[in-house]
Amino acid sequence: MGLIDDTRKRRDSWIMRFEEMRQEEEYEPDKRGSEEVEKEIRENCSKVGVFPEIDKD
Repeated sequence: MGLIDDTRKRRDSWIMRFEEMRQEEEYEPDKRGSEEVEKEIRENCSKVGVFPEIDKD
């Protein structure tokens, strides 16, 4: 059972690290300007439901 316990401890430590990183990202204010954010949102909205054409050679 030692191997299983070691694996769980490693997995749990990674899960805790990822959770900490996610929380830090959520609370960090966006360093970009509001105009850049709005521009990105408009670009993303225009891409919704649009699929690139596939070249048929």
